[in-house]
Amino acid sequence: MTQIQQNDTAVSVRIAANFTIEPIAESLTFWLGRLGISADIGFAPYNQVFQQLLEGGMLRDNRGGINLVALDLDAWLVDGSFESASAQFKNTIAEFLGVLRSAGAQGAGGTLLLFPRGASPESWPKRAEALAEGKSEISAKCASIPGWSTVDLARTAALYKVSETRDRFTDELGNIPFTEEMYVAAATAAARWIRGSRIKARKLIVLDCDNTLWQGICGEGPVQITNPYRQFQEFLLTQREAGVLLAIASKNNEDDVLAVLKTPDCLLKSEHFTAWQINWQPKSENLRTLSEELGLALNSFIFLDDNPLEVLEVRNSCPEVLAITLPPEAEAIPSFLDHLWAFDRNTVTEEDRKRASMYEAEKQRADLGRRALTQEEFLLSLHIEIQVEPANEADFPRISQLTQRTTQFNMTGVIHTEKSLTTKLASPGNECWTVRVRDIFGDYGLVGVIVLETIADSLRVETLLLSCRALGRGVEDRMVAALKRWSLERGLERVVIPFVPTPRNKPALEFLSRLCAVPADTTESFQCVLPAAGDSGEWRKAAAGAPVAKVEVSSSSAQARAMDEGQMLMDIANHLQTVEAIVVAMRTQVRRRSVEAGEFVAPKKGLEETLARIWSECLALEPIGARDNFFEFGGQSLIATRILTRARAEFGVEMGLTHLFERPTVREMAQYIENVRSAKLEGLAVSAADSSAVH
Repeated sequence: MTQIQQNDTAVSVRIAANFTIEPIAESLTFWLGRLGISADIGFAPYNQVFQQLLEGGMLRDNRGGINLVALDLDAWLVDGSFESASAQFKNTIAEFLGVLRSAGAQGAGGTLLLFPRGASPESWPKRAEALAEGKSEISAKCASIPGWSTVDLARTAALYKVSETRDRFTDELGNIPFTEEMYVAAATAAARWIRGSRIKARKLIVLDCDNTLWQGICGEGPVQITNPYRQFQEFLLTQREAGVLLAIASKNNEDDVLAVLKTPDCLLKSEHFTAWQINWQPKSENLRTLSEELGLALNSFIFLDDNPLEVLEVRNSCPEVLAITLPPEAEAIPSFLDHLWAFDRNTVTEEDRKRASMYEAEKQRADLGRRALTQEEFLLSLHIEIQVEPANEADFPRISQLTQRTTQFNMTGVIHTEKSLTTKLASPGNECWTVRVRDIFGDYGLVGVIVLETIADSLRVETLLLSCRALGRGVEDRMVAALKRWSLERGLERVVIPFVPTPRNKPALEFLSRLCAVPADTTESFQCVLPAAGDSGEWRKAAAGAPVAKVEVSSSSAQARAMDEGQMLMDIANHLQTVEAIVVAMRTQVRRRSVEAGEFVAPKKGLEETLARIWSECLALEPIGARDNFFEFGGQSLIATRILTRARAEFGVEMGLTHLFERPTVREMAQYIENVRSAKLEGLAVSAADSSAVH
């Protein structure tokens, strides 16, 4: 296994492919370094995808890390008669999906990088259709496998303006079927996916209005929804459909803004916004008001404004908010949004899609609560229905999301990914139950989770959590009642609920204090022990090996990192929109020539100087001298392939790996290129003379 390690605490990234994937390493390392993600990158041996997904394989064993599987479906559609090749292709895909599902069931997850197909030979007119059907089947089936997803790199290639995806020369030279540009684009897509898998997606986009949602200032003349702003509004509606809430924080008169939202040209209407603060107060104050009104932490906010001073004010006063300045030129906004990684979401659950309607229903519940005489009357009037049932694989994305996002009514703060949940439930005795709630105003969705294990005569709870939108409506009592009922049905004596204090789970502590009389101001971990039969609970100090909560850091350093993140994402969105720009950024991160490297002999002007530049860029080292040996300066076969490809494009001379082995210095390679070019010119001259003699 090829391995690139940064430090002992790095996230484990494992990559397997059915072709040579190692050229992705340089670009992926560049991106992870830019994102501040320390990574231990390991590559499987060539074309060992199936083996590495099986028991004992590096992908299956990498349950706590990141797995990337790169597929070139062209390689699975072999030469021969189309009928037999197509049947074999389908069998290979079916076998692959079976192995992938088996790995997913054991807690190994990741993403599939689906590389673009090659051009179809005219003799196989159905090849493109077969490849497209194969990709569609993999994408569709993968969506139902816990922990796995797909990335369509054909879209990535278009987004990052890859001119050519495949390179027949490097494929023949070293079984490297794709261009350097394509490997850079693939690494970029992988980095975006890795980042998305390691962060909490933001829940709310807060928007300025003038010159942000439209062109012009409302109340001071007509405003226009020109094409860039229309595309921006379409983008926001797409985000809303994916579960992101929209809100407004703008310095305007409210009536002027609402009037614009009513115009036919404006795609966004007032009903698309969950809340707004339209006044002349500082934006940071309005963001805090929205946070209190919606019950959402500021670290779940994205703030978009065209004015860099307003963004700076928000960053300084509310550093938890991801504050982004839109480009000053409206025409640049759509492309900026395509490359703003803040909006990347690896998983969208059904509850996400319903979030906007759920908040609207919550407003109606709040209105009913204000009219009700007592809390009991309020709950009775809601006609709440609670459904507790075993979790299935389709629930895992939402369960994982709840463990990461639910902070108030969460007993232990244990975080699960789809992979870790699958692994846990594969062990005997472990169970996961879900809680769904609905009332007269609508469906709350999946809002509660119980993860438990039977140990001796006890039902021990690992995770007991409930979304804050269902809190205080008797659901938590029903969850505990279910635990006690299950204990009785199984002949167990007690239910044990561990509690680990965090800065935000005070509501959970107050609930347990009612059940087992634990002091409501305790700051230590404990166990709430409830008899299966009866009401008299007790509390005990936490036993060794109790769950440990993963607590969010709220220090000034964490807030500073949030501010830096906003600037970093803006820089990426503004300046790294093409593979060409990414390669330039990568090339600026070069090593300086060591003083121990020996005498530096400057290359001659012209061919040697150009060739030295190519070597320097491919080796990420400068300066490169005319007599420097390729292999003594860190050269290896993948870098050699890149140098030969660049030299072929620059000088029109094809060389194989043996040429570089035999001529491992810039001067020797330059001399060979010069000889080949001279021979070509002499051949042309002879050919021209012969042609002249004939005529």
